[in-house]
Amino acid sequence: MKLWVSSPICSEDSNKMKAAIYTRVSTPDQAVNGESLDMQKERLIEYVKNHGWELYKAYEDGGFSGKNVNRPAFQKMMKDVEFKKFDILVVYKIDRLSRSVLDFHTTMKFLEKQNISFVSVTQQFDTTNSMGRLMLNILVDFANFEREINVDRSIDSYLQRLHKGIPSGAIPYGYRREEDGIAIVESEAIFVRELFSLALQGLSTNEISKKTGLTPYHVRSIITNPFYTGYLARRRDRFDKRIKENDWEWYQGQHKPIISVELFQQVAQKRQSKARVANTKYKAFFSHLIYCPKCKHNLSFHTRTKKTKIVFYYRCDPIKIDEKSCGQYLREEPLEVILSRQIDKVFKLQKPENNEKDDDSIIMIDRKIKRLVRLAEEEDVTVEEFKQRIEELKKQKALLLAHQITKLDYSKISEKLKTIISIYPYMTREEKSRLWHLLIIRIEACKSLVSVYWRGGGKYTFKHDRLAKNLKVLNTKGRSVVAAGGVVRSKSALFFKNIRQSRPSNKMLFAKSPINNEFIVSCLNFIN
Repeated sequence: MKLWVSSPICSEDSNKMKAAIYTRVSTPDQAVNGESLDMQKERLIEYVKNHGWELYKAYEDGGFSGKNVNRPAFQKMMKDVEFKKFDILVVYKIDRLSRSVLDFHTTMKFLEKQNISFVSVTQQFDTTNSMGRLMLNILVDFANFEREINVDRSIDSYLQRLHKGIPSGAIPYGYRREEDGIAIVESEAIFVRELFSLALQGLSTNEISKKTGLTPYHVRSIITNPFYTGYLARRRDRFDKRIKENDWEWYQGQHKPIISVELFQQVAQKRQSKARVANTKYKAFFSHLIYCPKCKHNLSFHTRTKKTKIVFYYRCDPIKIDEKSCGQYLREEPLEVILSRQIDKVFKLQKPENNEKDDDSIIMIDRKIKRLVRLAEEEDVTVEEFKQRIEELKKQKALLLAHQITKLDYSKISEKLKTIISIYPYMTREEKSRLWHLLIIRIEACKSLVSVYWRGGGKYTFKHDRLAKNLKVLNTKGRSVVAAGGVVRSKSALFFKNIRQSRPSNKMLFAKSPINNEFIVSCLNFIN
């Protein structure tokens, strides 16, 4: 992949309009061996001269797709647009600038904002009127449609080759292409068999990497590649998303195998069993809860060893190859401490109003019933009137009694819920994970703010830099705390101890926020 950017070209006439030209080809082969870049450049320079403009600079992207704007020369050009270093942007065709409708519109709006004109040499457009802008947008739509058609054709061609057992793209280590097909490189095949042998012994990719000198990435790419079994597997769908290993579609290849299918499957089972053990050993507190609004996916859980301590953290990773992400990073321990301070507030209850009217009403109903009985004995009321009045009074009394029966001892409920914070330091990682998933709907993490949405109702927001501040405090509070029974607890246990000591005394309380009964019952079941 090569990039050519010419230096600015000065002109003797300073009153001339400055024009910049932009050229692009999609593949490196076109850029190096083809004539399309030179042809575009010659046509554009000639067009600029014919119109009496000054050529400011030529921006050239060789071997970059027009589906996005991740192109070095394009980015440099847009920076020059920002500082209005030229007056006109000239391209050979509009799809040379972009094949994405959204990117094209964004670019055009930015050019209009900077009062820079746009010219397509082979497609004459006047963007100063509505009809010209409409035709321009229609052409961009067709360019995008053409790109999608080409993508579909490429996928269909790939699937056809896959069914025939013909590989596409680069050949993996251990093989080489020859005129009559794909042959095994025996010196490399010995090394490949050694890697699978080490993996079958239960060694991790990092351990194999240390033994062989390869990077963990290359070790993983070899021991997870079914190509070495003589088969081809479809590992990505039409949208370039990874297909789960158990759902791969296998096709008989035209090349010879280096290892057996049975050995590959045994190694795969070893890897999967080790992954299950690792996931059980290090249960993430906030897995699938922390969401990045910018990248629109959840943060991934990671672990690393720092001296003798295992550090747990969450990071915004790209979920597709060649996809970018913001890469924000959240340490689990300070996040745990900050949210633990809010548990009491989630269960914050207030004392209900004393309502003695129900008792008075029940007494009045009893008196009315007795009076009706006396009147019935004295035959001052008819039997039908007596029955009707008695039924009405009984219904009123039943409703009042039911209301009293459904009253709960909120003092006991509050005491029960408050015990969560006192027993929290003694929970296992699995229990803590269950608790946080019970309390939290979602955590939205941005570069500056973190917002927590509680399942019981309410939202808690704090600045992102508080995590770093809490981490510094944690590092100054001692290495560990010995809890009851001689069990060594983490440094954050000191914070939980302080929270318990500073907790306000419980009173007869009632739900202040709209905490639903199902949520309270779930919390009580968790404690029990």
